[in-house]
Amino acid sequence: MRDKRVLDLFQIKTRFLRSAQLERDFADPDAFSGYVMTDFAHSCLERLAKGLKPKSSQRAWRMTGDYGSGKSSFALLLAHWFAGNDSAFPPQIRKAVNFHQFGVPKPYFVPVLLTCSRQALGTTILKSLHQTVSEVYGKGKKSRLAIELEKLLNGKNEPSEDQVLNALLEVNSRIIADCKGNGLILILDELGKFFEFAALHPQRQDVFLLQRLAETASRSGNEPLFVVCLLHQGFNAYADYLNQSAQREWEKVSGRFDEIVFNQPVEQIAYLIGSALNINSDQIPKPQAHDQKSAMERAIALGWFGSANARGLQDLAVDLYPLHPTMLPVLIRTFRRFGQNERSLCRHFPPRASKRPSHIVFTIFTITFARTLAIALSPRATGVIGI
Repeated sequence: MRDKRVLDLFQIKTRFLRSAQLERDFADPDAFSGYVMTDFAHSCLERLAKGLKPKSSQRAWRMTGDYGSGKSSFALLLAHWFAGNDSAFPPQIRKAVNFHQFGVPKPYFVPVLLTCSRQALGTTILKSLHQTVSEVYGKGKKSRLAIELEKLLNGKNEPSEDQVLNALLEVNSRIIADCKGNGLILILDELGKFFEFAALHPQRQDVFLLQRLAETASRSGNEPLFVVCLLHQGFNAYADYLNQSAQREWEKVSGRFDEIVFNQPVEQIAYLIGSALNINSDQIPKPQAHDQKSAMERAIALGWFGSANARGLQDLAVDLYPLHPTMLPVLIRTFRRFGQNERSLCRHFPPRASKRPSHIVFTIFTITFARTLAIALSPRATGVIGI
């Protein structure tokens, strides 16, 4: 029998190697294969679910988090949950997100999903709204709503803020009146791309459309409308090159949204990484398994994993192999220092990295050393070494 190799013990799940894309993945039946519903993600869903209560004002949200932190995957889950598509979830997720535990009726919202780009936000919203209306009302004779949206999109002049908001509210009301859903949930991913466009064209004042969207959602009352924005940094980070007056206005706009800082605790990222590695723990030699558990015990005692459940982490230690438990908190914090997260770590394992175990270990060591050195040399060295 040939000798066992570290490589043979695990197989990275592909969902941890690429980012989610809302429009593409919403119809993918395997989108939630391997998804890990952490306590943190559950608490985020619980906060958002409060907006379902009658006349709630918590219906405009901004979700801020690093690259690869799982915002888009969570937004995909959010879209399905609000649409009442719990059948799309694996059994373990379906149980974790049962709407009864949140004290709200089962939602049946129609998702309007869009990924922002460097163009006017109003036009992007209308395009996604038109796509949604076409899907909801079928592919036969065009609905009046679809025709009106096409006129706005094909007109000589760019649609105004009022036209965009009126179209959104009209579709929302019609969806409810026709019993197609409880309302709309508008999810805007990569909002930072729009902010980059708005910062380059400050005279357009496009950012105020966001303010009106947030105010409209917060006051939507018995015809609920949800707006959820995803971005990597706060609003102000995109306004660095604007004058102080404009920066203050952008700050006011951000204040119209309730914020979720999508920053998973270290111990919960450890569970995500354990799931991503997909290790066959039964094949790990007993001495190595013992060493993993002992190292995890020492790391917990040192407080490197915060106030996490010690027993659960000790059981997880073997599933993290070949990552040493004491290295994991360092790696997580190092990646965060450079605006990265667990997906960035997983990309340095097979199949994207070398298939030789020695190369895997060397890659991890090199990343850690290089990034630590960059931090030590200069706070501005973050752009020197990229993943």
